[in-house]
Amino acid sequence: MSKWKDKNMIVIAGTLTLEVDVDESVLDACRTMMTATHAEKGCLDYVFSADPLNGNTLRVFEQWESLEDLEAHFQAPHMPPFRESMAQWNITGKSIHRFTVADSVEM
Repeated sequence: MSKWKDKNMIVIAGTLTLEVDVDESVLDACRTMMTATHAEKGCLDYVFSADPLNGNTLRVFEQWESLEDLEAHFQAPHMPPFRESMAQWNITGKSIHRFTVADSVEM
């Protein structure tokens, strides 16, 4: 039986393309954000990772128990410092999508 029978999980997935390769300063900012976000209510997973095939690409993957939890995340106190860090990354491309998941089965 699916854990999501009476509600919908939210998944965020996509990529950020930077002007230059992902470096340690970018990964440090991501680690700080990931640690803080994992402590948030409703966060099931939150990952920024360097794409091993494209050095200037960050992969984004998030799982949230509800849309309300995701919306609260955008108001979290650690969001403004992370946005400031992102502003320095010279992001040249973004493809991030939100998915509403009605069912999930472990494989």
